[in-house]
Amino acid sequence: MIYQQNHHQQLNGNNLRGIKLFFFDMDGTLYLGENIIEGAREFVLTIRQKKIKTIFLSNNSSKNRKDYFSKLNRMGFECRMEDIFTSLNATILKLRSENVRIIYPLGTRSFEDELLENGFIFSKDNPEAVLLGFDKTLTYEKVDNAYQLLMKGVRYIATHPDITCPIETGYIPDIGGFIAMFEKLTGRLPEIVGKPNIEMVSSIMNHLRIAPHECAMVGDRLYTDMKMAMDASIKSILVLSGETKHKDYIKSGILVDIEVDSIKDLTDLL
Repeated sequence: MIYQQNHHQQLNGNNLRGIKLFFFDMDGTLYLGENIIEGAREFVLTIRQKKIKTIFLSNNSSKNRKDYFSKLNRMGFECRMEDIFTSLNATILKLRSENVRIIYPLGTRSFEDELLENGFIFSKDNPEAVLLGFDKTLTYEKVDNAYQLLMKGVRYIATHPDITCPIETGYIPDIGGFIAMFEKLTGRLPEIVGKPNIEMVSSIMNHLRIAPHECAMVGDRLYTDMKMAMDASIKSILVLSGETKHKDYIKSGILVDIEVDSIKDLTDLL
């Protein structure tokens, strides 16, 4: 179902015409855990047949780009590695641009592997930054090491701000809880790199030479996906298949361009 649309636009096939690039959130938008959301593959295939570019975005830094590449292709989305951009990839670009090489990471093995492959050095003694990811392997030792470094004033960066991560059976705690814990312990908040930071999409639009008004963001979170879309001046498309429900959207006071039950409802707008 299509609920409403901003800017007094009519709900007809012209609404998504002129879009040259779709950014897709993954968790909660294309799938929940290992379950594909109905119509997701078909919609992605349809826009590709129309020669529209697709980029898959995720704030979830517990997995690296290779993990997402394997999962998306296993699920039948048939993407290239360069079609995937995560909060960790954005963080790597940021660290490189600022000549930061020595870090203390809190993350999964996949998280660490991608950092090592990109030339970063790990140190718990004299890092240039503490880097907090969505760490499903978090231990007391890691927390204590990070705490000691943060109390010494070491730079503090987090890959994204998500509070929960949607899965097949509901939600699991995400990095937002870790950020709150370290804030309680140290009084510090991190620099946040992933969505809603517009650099998650602006670098890609600049590289592909596609203007904001020619892009659309499809996602299930108001405070990351939709906020980023609005801040970046790209079309905001909220799907209700993940974290946000219709009542949450109404209460939020946020006005997105398009609100639909799920991605399958977008096909009629092409």
